[in-house]
Amino acid sequence: MHATRKIVSLLLVLAAIAIVSPPVSAQQSTSGFDHTRTGFPLNGMHSGVECAACHTGGRFSGTPRMCAACHDGTTASGKSAGHPPTSNACASCHSISGWDKTRYDHREAKGACVSCHNGSHAQGKHNGHIATTAPCETCHTNTTTFATARFDHAGITSGCASCHNGSTATGKSANHIATTAPCESCHKTTTTFSGASFSHAGITSGCASCHNGSTATGKSANHIATTAPCESCHKTTTTFSGASFSHAGITSGCASCHNGSSAPGKPNGHVATTAPCESCHKSTSTFSGAKFSHAGITSGCASCHNGSTAPGKPNGHLPTSQTCETCHRSTSTFSGASMNHTGIVSGCANCHNGTFAEGKPNDHPRTSAPCESCHKSTRSWD
Repeated sequence: MHATRKIVSLLLVLAAIAIVSPPVSAQQSTSGFDHTRTGFPLNGMHSGVECAACHTGGRFSGTPRMCAACHDGTTASGKSAGHPPTSNACASCHSISGWDKTRYDHREAKGACVSCHNGSHAQGKHNGHIATTAPCETCHTNTTTFATARFDHAGITSGCASCHNGSTATGKSANHIATTAPCESCHKTTTTFSGASFSHAGITSGCASCHNGSTATGKSANHIATTAPCESCHKTTTTFSGASFSHAGITSGCASCHNGSSAPGKPNGHVATTAPCESCHKSTSTFSGAKFSHAGITSGCASCHNGSTAPGKPNGHLPTSQTCETCHRSTSTFSGASMNHTGIVSGCANCHNGTFAEGKPNDHPRTSAPCESCHKSTRSWD
């Protein structure tokens, strides 16, 4: 009787299984059961797991479906001791292909980046990273790449070169001014390298090492032609104007600079001449006191002696339209002039009036007749 009951019970179980179970599919366990029908297909690493590993104590219904319910370190392997601290679901990072095939979804991230990016759990700062205690997310605002980080310079007032060394961050360019001064001595903004103002305090020589037209402003196109150091003439480091050229040793070639462009040249009323400046101007500190060399000048005096360029006829000069050199035979003095009376036959009194030239003496006979009525010689009164 007892054996009969066991047989009947076994037949009933088999019948139940035949009714509940569909035809066996390609995905099945060693028992031949199609696990797909449960809504939890055994894919990936789950396909080779023994039934008893999940269905403990012969329990089939109510088996947990969430990863952490089994992967708790007891039923199945759970988080390792070195696992990044997280409350995220396992499936946020791990796939059923294996524990080592992880891809972290940073949308699920909670807490500071460094809690994972510490060089152990996940990639941390490399050896050449900027020295900083600021949180990762201060500069790294993108969770898909470490590139495009932007450092917040707020509050940074010194020590720029510790990062701006050409390796960690952009350093001095190839044509940068040669200096050992800290970056912040000249660069007053952390948003741009332009607009730097160099402190010339204590700079008294070597100007051309920077003022070469490349590193800093150099000689302009119309600068005086000279090989003298900048500081020979430029005595201030705040402006290029007000320079005073040292003419020591300059004895010729004045016009190469005094051309009206590089340095003052001939004024509008200057004596018309092609002679070198130094022919007349003997001082390099003033234009006044110039002495014109009249050597070889025998005519054309009035072109300069016009009262503007050089002294002309004084107010008491004889009224005449004759050229200067007709009477004035010396180019060193106006005195000693001898009037050439050639051709003078009338109008003597115009000059011989006691002012311009000798007139009638006190004992001269009283007459209103012209001089030439009696005096027939222009060389003697007799």
